[in-house]
Amino acid sequence: MERPQPASSNLMDAHDRLVADILTRYRTLMMLATVQAEEGDRNNATPASVAVAGISIKMEFDGLYSSIKELLTLSHRVKELWVFGPLGSHDADRRAKEALIERDVARVSALLDGIEAASMTELAARHGGAWQRLTRNEVEAPAAAPAADAAR
Repeated sequence: MERPQPASSNLMDAHDRLVADILTRYRTLMMLATVQAEEGDRNNATPASVAVAGISIKMEFDGLYSSIKELLTLSHRVKELWVFGPLGSHDADRRAKEALIERDVARVSALLDGIEAASMTELAARHGGAWQRLTRNEVEAPAAAPAADAAR
């Protein structure tokens, strides 16, 4: 039986639960690791108490390991939903934001192309040559020429 995909609030609840579990297990591990160093009227250095602490540390570490794996799995699921799925699809301004992002990407691309062109022009001039950007047709034409020669 397939369960429906949880809503983003359920994902955040799961995230918060896992983080709390990880922190609790880490705290317990630190307490168990330092139980022999406690002073007082308790005798924590007996073989039985050391064995119990060792077993408890192993169990807590196994729990910590599984909680961290679950948190990583949840992180991957959130990333998949963000990139491929419905996460954020309820945003009313989504199309406007996407258009703004596309415009910004085009501006950054143009700036980087300008920087590259200036750098290449300066490099070519320094070595006595000239540089100009190839157009798409100029790039595709040399690639098509060997294929046409091979067909003859």
